[in-house]
Amino acid sequence: MSCYIARKCPKCRAYFWVAVAHPSNRNRELPITGYCTVCGYQLKGWRLVLGRKRPIEIRYARIPKVFR
Repeated sequence: MSCYIARKCPKCRAYFWVAVAHPSNRNRELPITGYCTVCGYQLKGWRLVLGRKRPIEIRYARIPKVFR
């Protein structure tokens, strides 16, 4: 089953539907399709890659004193 999301068309700014397939356990890439009926704009070959978000890397360093 697909999930339909309403988005604005980048060409004509009218609303069009974007269909995202339901994820399976094996596949981490979901195909995305979209078509604007007003201007004919299409999303072809787009994929949504699912994965974990990387944690923010925090580094601490010593800064030498510049002013005496």
